[in-house]
Amino acid sequence: MISRPWWQILEEKGSFPDPERTFLFLDLETEGLSKERNAITVVGTYAQDRYRAFVQGVNLHRAAEFLQAFPVWVTFGGTHFDLPFLKKHFPELELPVWHIDLRFLFRRLGYRGGLKKLELEFGLFRKSRGLDGYEAVKLWQRWQRSKDRQALRTLLLYNREDVENLKPLLEIACELCELTGQDLFSTLSPEGGRSCRKRIPSP
Repeated sequence: MISRPWWQILEEKGSFPDPERTFLFLDLETEGLSKERNAITVVGTYAQDRYRAFVQGVNLHRAAEFLQAFPVWVTFGGTHFDLPFLKKHFPELELPVWHIDLRFLFRRLGYRGGLKKLELEFGLFRKSRGLDGYEAVKLWQRWQRSKDRQALRTLLLYNREDVENLKPLLEIACELCELTGQDLFSTLSPEGGRSCRKRIPSP
């Protein structure tokens, strides 16, 4: 077990006296893989012990203001997907002070594979097991075509579990760093952390 709170392990020059107001866990659903041709359908967030979804056609326009309130964002694969999509579709959005991309972090710690593989490896449960990004696109299409509420509920459950599982994965990464004596930020690739305002490509 780690001997101090997980957010203290993330300290570089400062501290996080109120991590609930600092850390935002983030995951997007989109119409496809191209930020040029495909729109964002859901911005899923987890912060202050609460899941919030910003959905296209409902409240997506409010997402940027909410994201802006948090200086640290945590994603899985967000360096090449979530953040470029956000910058394309919300050009006024400022990127966070720190972005922690768990894909890069776990790769540096010796773990490869996608989010679902790591969830299985570390025993994280999800009700939406078996769904993937392709199925998420299909669920959105069903909602758009026929207003299938069950499809939208399933999509939001899938997104919620994606984003809520980022927090225990970050805690696990912190514990691994503590147990191995590694400085967490020294394990991050240049693309996967800290001054991401300079690193994420503009649209």
